[in-house]
Amino acid sequence: MPAALTGAGVVAGLVGLAAAWYWQRRAQARYAARRAGVFADCREVFSESEVVNPGSDYPLLRGRYHGDRVLLQPLLDHVGYRKVPSLWLVLTLDRQLAVGGKVDILFRPANIEFFSNVDQLPERIHLGPEWPEHHMARVGPSGWQPPLASMRAALGEAMDSPDLKEVVVTPRGVRLVVRVCGVERSHYMVLRSMLPEVDRIPADWLAYWLDVATELAAAVSHDVGETA
Repeated sequence: MPAALTGAGVVAGLVGLAAAWYWQRRAQARYAARRAGVFADCREVFSESEVVNPGSDYPLLRGRYHGDRVLLQPLLDHVGYRKVPSLWLVLTLDRQLAVGGKVDILFRPANIEFFSNVDQLPERIHLGPEWPEHHMARVGPSGWQPPLASMRAALGEAMDSPDLKEVVVTPRGVRLVVRVCGVERSHYMVLRSMLPEVDRIPADWLAYWLDVATELAAAVSHDVGETA
C-alpha cells in the first residue's frame, strides 16, 4: 500500500509539473504576442517604418518622421525596488547638429535609471530656475556651454509632463526618454508579472513626442549663441 501511494504521489506530481509548464508556456506566448504589437497603432505616423525583433522583450521600430530617421526602443523597467514598474520609450532622432558637445538632462533622478548614461559625462552643471527643480544635468567636454535657452523654449509645455524623464542632445541628434505607462498593479503585486497597462502605443501620443524631439533639434540647429 505505501508503495502504491508513493507511485500515485509521483504521478500526481508529474501531472502538476506538466500543467504548470503548460500554463507558463501559454502565458509566455500571450505576453510575447502583446509585446510584439506595441507599435501596431502608430506606424501610420511615419512615412516609412520597419519593426525589428532584436530577440529581447520588445521589438524596435526604425522609421522616418518628416525626413528624419527615428529609432524607438521600449524598455520595461525592472531595476531596483519600486511599487509599480514602468514601460519607457527611448526615442532617438538622428540628425546632424552643429553643437560642440553633449548635454544629458535627467529629471527626478533616483539612481536606478538603467537607460541613462548621464554619469558618463565629465561635468555637472546647474540649469537655473526656469528648469524643473529636481534634475541632474551633465555635459561633455568639460567647459562646453549647451544652448539651454533654446532647448528650454523648444521643450515648452512638454517640460511640465511628469512622463518626460530624460533629454539628450549630441552632435548626432536628440534622444528623449518618456514614460509610456505602468504595469498592471494587480498582476505585479500578486504574481510579479510585468504586464504593461498599455498594449499598444497610441499614435497621437507618439506624434506629440516626435514633434517635441523635432522642435528641439531644430531649435538647437538654429541657435547662433552656441559656443564650442
